[in-house]
Amino acid sequence: MMFEEALYLVQTTLESKTGKQLTPSEQEILKAAWNNESYRNLAERLYLSIGHIKNLAFVLWQSLSDLFGENITKSNFRRVIEVIGATPTFSEAKITSHDTAEEKSSGFKGNILIVDDLSENLQFLTDVLSKDGYKVRCFTNGIMALRTIHNKRPDIILLDIKMPGMDGYEICKILKADEMTSEIPVIFLSALDETFDKVKAFQVGGVDYIIKPFQPEEVIARIQTQLTIQQQKYKLREQIEQHQQTLEILYQSRALLANLLNSSEDGIAAIEAVRDPITKKINDFHGLVINPVFAKLLGQKRQDLIGKFPLKNLLNQLTPNLFDSLVGVVETGEAIQQEFYWENDHVQIGYDLTAVKFGEGCSIHVRDLTDFKLSKISV
Repeated sequence: MMFEEALYLVQTTLESKTGKQLTPSEQEILKAAWNNESYRNLAERLYLSIGHIKNLAFVLWQSLSDLFGENITKSNFRRVIEVIGATPTFSEAKITSHDTAEEKSSGFKGNILIVDDLSENLQFLTDVLSKDGYKVRCFTNGIMALRTIHNKRPDIILLDIKMPGMDGYEICKILKADEMTSEIPVIFLSALDETFDKVKAFQVGGVDYIIKPFQPEEVIARIQTQLTIQQQKYKLREQIEQHQQTLEILYQSRALLANLLNSSEDGIAAIEAVRDPITKKINDFHGLVINPVFAKLLGQKRQDLIGKFPLKNLLNQLTPNLFDSLVGVVETGEAIQQEFYWENDHVQIGYDLTAVKFGEGCSIHVRDLTDFKLSKISV
C-alpha cells in the first residue's frame, strides 16, 4: 500500500463522517509517521517548532482513533491503516456505522461506560441513564473494559472502586497513562464515604465521586456537568488548533514575503503616515516594510528604519520634495511616478519611483533604469 493510497483513505473517511479535511500540516504528520520520520526532523523540514508539531499530532491521533474505532498513534499508524485498507468493506461499513444514525437522533446525550462487579448496580444505572438519553455499555470487571475501550471511546466512565482482582484505582491509573484514554472523565462509584478514599480517587485522576446508594438525579447531574466541561475543552482545543494553523500560515507567508523582499533587485517599501494629534496633518512617515535595496538608497540599515521616524529628511534626500509628493498620494489617493538620479561611487544611476496609496500610508517601488534602458536599446 502506497502512502498516497493511505492518505486518500484517511481523507475520504474523514470528509464523509465529519465534513472536515486534513490540513497541510496534518498531511505532513501522517507522511512522517508512514515513513517513520521523527517529529524533530519534520519540525526542521517545515521550519516549525517541535512543540507545535507535537500539539497538532496529539489532536490528529485522537481524531483518527475516534474516526476508525482503533487506537492510532504515530508508531502504529501505518500498520493499522494497511490492515483497514485491506478490508474490502471498510469504507462502506465504517461510514455507515449503525451508531451514526442513532447518535444523531433526537434525545441522544452521550456514551457511558460503567464498570461495576454488582449486576444490580449496572442494571439500575443502565435504566436511569438510558431513559435520560444516554447509550450505556456495562462491564463487571476492569480488564474486559480496558480491552474494549479503544473500539468505541466513551464520553464518560463510571468506575466502581471495590472490585475483585483489579480495583477502580488501578484501572483509572491505566486509563490516565494511555494517551488515547487519558482525557476521558472518570467518575468513581463507591459505598466508601471516607475522606481518604475520596482524596485517593482524585489523586489517581478521577473527576468526581458518587456515593452509593445512588440517587438518579445526582448521577445525571454529575454526568451532565462533566460532559459540559468536556465539550468546552474540545471547543477550546479546536480554537487553539485553528489559531495554531493560522499562525503557521502567517509564519510561512511572512517568511515567503521576507525572502521575496530581501532577494529583490528593486527597492521596495511600505510607509505609514504620522499625523499631528491636533491638526491631523501628516508630519512624517515611519517604515512598515523596507527591503535592503531601499534602505541602501536612503543610506541607512534596514533594521534602523523599520517602525521608526523621522523619514521626512531621508526621503527628501532621495529626491527633492518627495515627502510632499507622498503626502499627496495619501491624502488624494492618486499614484505618482517620477525619475530621479542617485549617486553611487561617483556614478549617477537613474531610477524610476512609483508610489501608490496603501491604507494610511503608501507603498513605494524603486527600479534601476540602467538595465531597463539597455534592454530597450538592444531590442
